[in-house]
Amino acid sequence: MRIRPFLLPVLLLAAALLGCARQPDRCWVCQREIHSQVRAVLTLQDGKKVTACCPRCALHYREEPGNRIREIRLTDYATHRPLAFERAYLVEGSDEIPCVHQHPPMVDESRAPLQVCYDRCMPSLIGFGSAEAARAFMAQHGGTLYTPGTFPALPKEDR
Repeated sequence: MRIRPFLLPVLLLAAALLGCARQPDRCWVCQREIHSQVRAVLTLQDGKKVTACCPRCALHYREEPGNRIREIRLTDYATHRPLAFERAYLVEGSDEIPCVHQHPPMVDESRAPLQVCYDRCMPSLIGFGSAEAARAFMAQHGGTLYTPGTFPALPKEDR
């Protein structure tokens, strides 16, 4: 079968578009896929904006020596709206762990599951714009509440 000359450019364009298909956004800190309900946006000192998969990764980046951040904006888990980190009610350690349970488990060469000893995104840290929404979430999923202006300390080995 012979390809007609005018079809060749169309086929090349289609192949190029498929090759450029949008890949999922990746966390600037841990390279995991970003899930919209826990996404964080960091504005660096130079004005550049980068995304993190969750508030925990945003905190990890902020706490690393030499990293200067102008602002962190979270996604309100209940409303999906942007929320200033300083105004967020944070729930730590609930049974909802978007960064981890939405990915296949790590396995060894015999396909046996590996035990997780450390994960940058755990325990989960989820932001809310209101105390009521955070407490309603905690009633179903557990966790510890941090009020605006407070946040959990990172383990010493993470600093």
